[in-house]
Amino acid sequence: MPRHDQRFKDLLRAFFSDFLQLAVPEPARRLDLGSLRFLDKELFTDWPEGRRRELDLLAEVSLRAPGRGAILVHVEIERRAGRQAAVRLHRYFGQLRARHDLPILSILVYLRGGPPGVSLGSLPYTVLGESRGRFDYTIFGLSACPAEDYLDRPEPLAWALAALMRPGRLRRPELKLACMRRIAEADLDEIQRFLLVNCVQTYLELNPEETAEYEALRDPKTEKGVRAMEMNWVDRLETQYLNAGRREGRKEGREEGRKEGQKEGREQGRLEGARQLLLRQMALRFGPLPETLRAQVEAISSLARLNRLAEKVVVAQSLEEMGLR
Repeated sequence: MPRHDQRFKDLLRAFFSDFLQLAVPEPARRLDLGSLRFLDKELFTDWPEGRRRELDLLAEVSLRAPGRGAILVHVEIERRAGRQAAVRLHRYFGQLRARHDLPILSILVYLRGGPPGVSLGSLPYTVLGESRGRFDYTIFGLSACPAEDYLDRPEPLAWALAALMRPGRLRRPELKLACMRRIAEADLDEIQRFLLVNCVQTYLELNPEETAEYEALRDPKTEKGVRAMEMNWVDRLETQYLNAGRREGRKEGREEGRKEGQKEGREQGRLEGARQLLLRQMALRFGPLPETLRAQVEAISSLARLNRLAEKVVVAQSLEEMGLR
């Protein structure tokens, strides 16, 4: 999964109970969400291509009724809606049944496109033109949902998902501020708050005019929490990479390994922070960025080049002058 969508996967994992209540509310009432256990490193062959692929999210959850056992919840996150995603989900369903022999609840999340909200998808199985059964799964399409409905929900995850949804009566700056206000006012720990803010900042980018409106709407006296979250956003990315480097160093079990891990963590943190800062600067100056250009910036591994591009934003008159297209 691309780095852009990995962030979304991390968000759903941290708020998985919220996610189930939003995507499959009826089944969620029958599950003991406190028993949730993620099954990591579930690798399968992606037929017919033959690639080995790790499932996005797979969890085992016990049923509330005593003696009823457990089920698997399998979630695949797709950047855009498409039939191939459902076909692949069906393949994994068969492999999961063979491996675990448990009932499976399959969910497709579409970040863009697809039917709005929660709906039922189905793939029929036919032999010689006769129906022999079907594979049913849940679709959760985000982009066409009304954002205001999700801002009114009690689940914190809903406020971050609203950033990907249809603004409706709200202008985009109003929607972003509404998402940030709800997150700032909630009783959340530091990591939970960061993941929610990261979703809003990543998927609800504003152009320069919208940014000016957003700043005008925000009251600096009463909304210090929103400002603090924004200021900590990039800094937190660097901290994450630094800590990861330290952990890798400890695994090595040697002083030189520990130092090397710290060094690598700092370098990765600076790179990621510089990438996000450059993307934000370009979006503010030139408006919404094409996905191809975002991918180019995400692939840059030279801190010096990122810094040169950041300096160039100040004088460039267009994206073409940045030399990235």
